[in-house]
Amino acid sequence: MEEGFKEVYCADCKTVLAKYSMKYFTDADITELVRIHYSAHIKEGHAIETRKAV
Repeated sequence: MEEGFKEVYCADCKTVLAKYSMKYFTDADITELVRIHYSAHIKEGHAIETRKAV
């Protein structure tokens, strides 16, 4: 599995909402966590991105 981290980033707030280890979380896992934990944020119309942390 790939090393490193992925970030959940809100383009509207310009903040990193969470970081997940790519060693333990697949893209599908991260997508599901975003859907569950940030649904209110998404419903407010915010643009949520998942991107590789640098």
